[in-house]
Amino acid sequence: MPVLAGRQDVMLAANDVASVIIARSGGRPLTSWSLQKLLYYVQAWHVAITDEPLFPERFQAYTYGPVIPQVRHDRMDMATRRPSEQRIEGIKLDQLASDLIDLIIAVYGSMSGDELSNLTHLEKPWLEARGDLPSDAPSSEPISTQAMATFYRSERMLGGRTAADLAVGGIHLQSQSAADPVDVGALLASLDAALADPGEDPWGGANLPPVDDLDMEGIETAHRRANLDQ
Repeated sequence: MPVLAGRQDVMLAANDVASVIIARSGGRPLTSWSLQKLLYYVQAWHVAITDEPLFPERFQAYTYGPVIPQVRHDRMDMATRRPSEQRIEGIKLDQLASDLIDLIIAVYGSMSGDELSNLTHLEKPWLEARGDLPSDAPSSEPISTQAMATFYRSERMLGGRTAADLAVGGIHLQSQSAADPVDVGALLASLDAALADPGEDPWGGANLPPVDDLDMEGIETAHRRANLDQ
């Protein structure tokens, strides 16, 4: 797959980026659920860093997190999510986008689809798009790209760095510690504590130090998502 020396001059399709994510994610097929969430984080961080989306398709605030309906439809069959089936030779990424995909996979790729869904449920872009809907209500409301940019710039870090740091210093895996996967249990525990005592920073960063003996009770992991993971 060619990597462009300059900035991305042609906007990609979401399915192109999905193919690159799948091809770089290891030997086993991603679930449809995990693919959607990794694709979401690639788009969210790209717009936070560059102020431009990597692809034009909009995410919708589905019950179980952000989803692009066309990608969901096209990737329902597991064969479409096998690394060996991806044709990425003609997909042209600039260096920033290519490195960002690698960093997203390094940070979020070890998380299950349920964990990624839980994480998006704690974050403002999905919550704001859902509004006052009940948690189990269907929705096709688009998630604001501007909300994504604002939230990930101000409320999250990626590999220990802010979007501003990544914009200035470039995106690269400097060390293993810089790309440690998100510990979703620690993140959820910290947010629960912040709700009780928000202090000066009620959100903090996405890459929190690991804690021992995490209490995972109460985290929903039994989502009924048969239509997405078949």
